[in-house]
Amino acid sequence: MVNFPNLKYADLILRFRQCTLMQQAVIAGIMVLLVYIPYSYFLLNLNIVESISMAIYSAILFIVVYYITSSIITKKSKQLAKQSVGPKKGLRNK
Repeated sequence: MVNFPNLKYADLILRFRQCTLMQQAVIAGIMVLLVYIPYSYFLLNLNIVESISMAIYSAILFIVVYYITSSIITKKSKQLAKQSVGPKKGLRNK
């Protein structure tokens, strides 16, 4: 196993969250690609070309869905944070 002297999983997660949304989607898509190729080759008994093409389609679909849902969630959370800054409904003019 590879041993990096100062590798901490918390640092990896922080670095992942500092990336842009598209970079996060591509990193997650590459992880899906790396897992799905051996899965489809060994467990589904596909040949290597079919396995790679099926994994690429799955990774592209995952990237698109991840990006769209993450952008919607990010937009909604920013709207909620912006709304909670002002005075509350019952406390106006008091």
